[in-house]
Amino acid sequence: MSTSAPTRILPQPTSHQLPPLVHPRIEVDTSRLRPTSSFEEEGSPMGAVGFELTVFGLEHVSPDSARDHLICILDELRNQYDFPPVNVCKGDASSTLDYAYITLSSSVASPRPDILEDLRIILNALPNIRAIWRVCNGPDCTRRIVFSFSTDSEAHSMLTLLREWFGARHFAIMAEQITHPPSGSQTRISFDLFQESDVEQVLRTPPFLRGRTLCPGRPRYIIPKYGGEVAIDGIAGIGNIEGLNHHIQREFGQDAIAYSRIELKDDVYCVIFKDWSTTQDFLKKTQHDLPAEWFMYGATVGKPTLLFSFNMQEGPPNPITRPASIESPVQVQFDAFRNEALQLISTLNAALNRISLAEERQERNSQKLTEMIMVQLLIGDLNSDLLSRENEVQRLTDRYDRCQEQLCSLPRSSSNTHQRLTSSMQDINERRQVVSKEVENLRSEVRAIRHKLLSDSQLTLPSSTSTGTPPSLIRQCSFSSEGDQHDAPRPFKDNSVMRYGLKSPSPVLG
Repeated sequence: MSTSAPTRILPQPTSHQLPPLVHPRIEVDTSRLRPTSSFEEEGSPMGAVGFELTVFGLEHVSPDSARDHLICILDELRNQYDFPPVNVCKGDASSTLDYAYITLSSSVASPRPDILEDLRIILNALPNIRAIWRVCNGPDCTRRIVFSFSTDSEAHSMLTLLREWFGARHFAIMAEQITHPPSGSQTRISFDLFQESDVEQVLRTPPFLRGRTLCPGRPRYIIPKYGGEVAIDGIAGIGNIEGLNHHIQREFGQDAIAYSRIELKDDVYCVIFKDWSTTQDFLKKTQHDLPAEWFMYGATVGKPTLLFSFNMQEGPPNPITRPASIESPVQVQFDAFRNEALQLISTLNAALNRISLAEERQERNSQKLTEMIMVQLLIGDLNSDLLSRENEVQRLTDRYDRCQEQLCSLPRSSSNTHQRLTSSMQDINERRQVVSKEVENLRSEVRAIRHKLLSDSQLTLPSSTSTGTPPSLIRQCSFSSEGDQHDAPRPFKDNSVMRYGLKSPSPVLG
């Protein structure tokens, strides 16, 4: 894709006094970027080569939304900070991306990376916004995953499967493309993701499709720490940062280097000079080759170039990855073993699920049996209380009948005895009414508990595909109708007590 999309110059004052030139201020960072695989980029360096910022975290609802969002941010920042006119450029003319580029206006005659560095620091202080020096020409490649295939047909057949694989894991895809590197016959599918964490997840757990593992790669790039940074590749094993710093300082001055580092498995030496004129002087004097005396054994290394241009070159393959379509015997055995392992894990998971369901059923049944036993014991206690109250009602009734018989047999002259018997009958009747009320309350309580016990007594039995439950267990979990036919003689005149099952607990459950 080309990045020659129309740029927009922000409305700013016609004149602007540039601040004094400031030498690079680089914070030393000992961390190294992970080695990455190569990837072809289209396009060529434009006018502001190596002096652009990429700003991420912008709105991405249309091809213009990221640029417009960044313009609004810069308009607000201009109310607090004073910086020269800048241009805002879309990441791509037709793609919906979450980033845009910033360059200084053409009114700023000489490269001023110090101004852009100050602006980069200001932008990084904003929430959800991240600004870096632009890595290379063309679309940003810092969140890109690459898969290599031996033929075009294979790549196109796997494209849909890869899309589905990313979608199933909710990895949002920002852009995708199929390319053909100039070297070799491989076809590459690249996916640009929105989240760096998703890229890391893909690298940790690569796709497993059509019975094999598709090994992902990443473009070979280094994020510049400052505009105009220089790179020298091919120094692995033959150069060291102290020695290279010493040679440069001896040739271009002790204060020539502002910052230096070694990246990509110690294969690339990166250096930031104190100013742009020193950078130009170094590139001009080393445009053919670095001095042979800088390295031992007459070794040859790559020519110095801007890091921005180095990131655009087709680098050597990443040693930790391989083309996904070239199956080594070890990889074939590994994929076969992985298939067997996945099948075994699936079988074990299914068995564990069945065991878990059986344990849950057993636990529920045990709880229900315990509850049934406790309810039966409670019913037994209530039956005992009810029996006691019914017997008391019967005794009071008998006493009342006897008093009534005595009262009827008394002569009319026995007024005192008549009064005493009448008072006793009244007391007996009042007590009988109280106890009768208690009997009715106990009957209602027992009926309610009995109804709940019958409604909750169904146990969860295994399905027809599970191991059969012994018949004895089913008999123990149900109520015997035969036991209801051999109850003890009912001592009450009102047989409704026994009709509602108010008897002593079952021999099995009790």
